[in-house]
Amino acid sequence: MKYQLAIAIALVSLIGTHISSMAETVISPTGNQFQSRWLQAQQPKTLVTFPEVGLVLPQPSGFTKATAFHGFEQTETNSSIVLTKIPGPFSAVTKGFNKDTLATRGISLISKESIKIDNQPGLLVQISQSAYGEKFLKWVLVFGDEQNTSLVTATFLDKNTAKFSEPLKQALLAVTASSSSTPPAASSLPFSITEVAGLTPVAAATGLGKVAAFTKDGNLPLTNPTDPLFIVTPSVAIVPVVDRKSFATRRLSNYPQTDITRVTSTKKISIDNLSGWEIVANGRDRQSKSALKLYQVMLFPERGGYVVLIGIVGDKQAETYLPKFKKMALTYRNSPQ
Repeated sequence: MKYQLAIAIALVSLIGTHISSMAETVISPTGNQFQSRWLQAQQPKTLVTFPEVGLVLPQPSGFTKATAFHGFEQTETNSSIVLTKIPGPFSAVTKGFNKDTLATRGISLISKESIKIDNQPGLLVQISQSAYGEKFLKWVLVFGDEQNTSLVTATFLDKNTAKFSEPLKQALLAVTASSSSTPPAASSLPFSITEVAGLTPVAAATGLGKVAAFTKDGNLPLTNPTDPLFIVTPSVAIVPVVDRKSFATRRLSNYPQTDITRVTSTKKISIDNLSGWEIVANGRDRQSKSALKLYQVMLFPERGGYVVLIGIVGDKQAETYLPKFKKMALTYRNSPQ
């Protein structure tokens, strides 16, 4: 279940948009039916459905529906609520929500509480993380069953704890599953990418956010860590990046469950009038120790933030798939919503 754990930790490590000390977590026995006095007095009645993740959440006062991810944002305070759905059992996804595992991603665990959401097992976790010269706090709600797991993450600046910590925690606790039986339409991605032979779109990637993923059979998790995987995703944070080359290299080094052994190529690239860096590296799967090849393109829109296109494949298949990864990357087209 390495895939689900890696995705979960990677998702909670994202800093929210243009996305307290030890917190005492107070949970109602009825889980998501809990209605605090704050919710009754301040929370607007607007319920927003996110069909891609099958969740309904009240829209927090002062927040708008985001376009770069499933959730809400308040750009002026760098605050957000991000909703994702991971195709995998709750037990596997939450396995890494401990002090030591989170620390490997630069995340500090503050508190963790077991709860129930819609009669499903859940965790409410508070964590802290530093990025862009600021300290961020997050409430992370994880719940699910043996097939799928929902992940709802509220992010805000540490200096805004008094304003946002309790309200956003209670907003997370008000989440419910969508009662609609209508299958969700394909997610409207803020970009387009053209598949190539041997790489098939993964429909389940829709729930992970404004993400496109491709595998040889269109399924996740991978059957084998050496099977080809290609992912395209814009950053959640719309922030300026000064040293783009170093930033792109660090991003590749932090890819979940993968150790980079040697960077073999680094060069400038331009796609769809966006400049960036193309990096090819040797790596190793942390669990199986299988040799891997990684191909990453990081593009930098003028508005800030970045777009990551990354392909990973076993070393023995690299000769076949590295050209495919590059061919796909060159088809990237930005299409702002």
